[in-house]
Amino acid sequence: MKNSIRNKLFLGMSGLIVFFVAFSLLLNSQYLERYYLWQKKNALLEISQQINEKYQGNPLELALELEKLERNKGLSILFIDQNYQLIYSTSTISGSEGYRRRGSEQPAIFISVLPKLESLSPGDRFTGILMDQRLGTNFLVLASRLNNNQALVLSTPLSAIDENAAIANKFFMFTGLITIVLGGLAVFIFTGRFTKPILELNDIAQRMSKLDFSKKYQVKSDDEVGQLGKSINSLSDQLDQAILNLTEANKKLIEDIEQERKIDKMRKEFINSVSHELKTPLALIQGYAEGLKLNINEDEETK
Repeated sequence: MKNSIRNKLFLGMSGLIVFFVAFSLLLNSQYLERYYLWQKKNALLEISQQINEKYQGNPLELALELEKLERNKGLSILFIDQNYQLIYSTSTISGSEGYRRRGSEQPAIFISVLPKLESLSPGDRFTGILMDQRLGTNFLVLASRLNNNQALVLSTPLSAIDENAAIANKFFMFTGLITIVLGGLAVFIFTGRFTKPILELNDIAQRMSKLDFSKKYQVKSDDEVGQLGKSINSLSDQLDQAILNLTEANKKLIEDIEQERKIDKMRKEFINSVSHELKTPLALIQGYAEGLKLNINEDEETK
């Protein structure tokens, strides 16, 4: 049946699943990258605070820990002194001597961030997106002025953020399709189990409309459907008993009417019989009376 309650529930609930999956995909496509960027900014801020607490003026003392941060977090870390000279970069260092030999190789982001550092006071920070002029790549940058007036610069490429957001969106699209399929199957099973007692009650009601009270609802729960089943069972019993009483009353009435008919027939037969028996004597009496009236019998003895 096209208009069955099961079809309506299935289409309605499946439509809700599709709507929420599509809505989530839309939110992801529009805001996931922004959210990821916001989270990355918070992560850079937290790392900056941790480094500032441990930093004693010599970045080489934290070289191993800084390199771990770069590898694990995908960061580029720079230390810049008060004269805006690069004193440390995890992208070029491989030990103190190695860095000294390669000190002339300055990361391109260093050039881009210098104008931002000039306006920072100790404790201040700048967070934004800058372009690496050499690579032509945008970076998320956090530059902060440390307590000793040196500067710490943390940067991570936006391409990685964009790529991660795109991968997350594709994965969510894949899981969304699976959710729709499995959700539709679950809804189909649920609606079948949910509507089964309703269909059974409908069948019982249709039987009752044809005066068939033999089928009863098997109550399996105490919810609204179970209560309705109990009410229909009670109504079925009452109607069955009422119709039985009415049938017996009708039967007795028919018997009484039949008995009345028999009595009426006997009365009529009795009247007809009496009328026939009285008819002859009355005729004789009437004839004799008319004879007397006309003096047909003049003999006194005959009179």
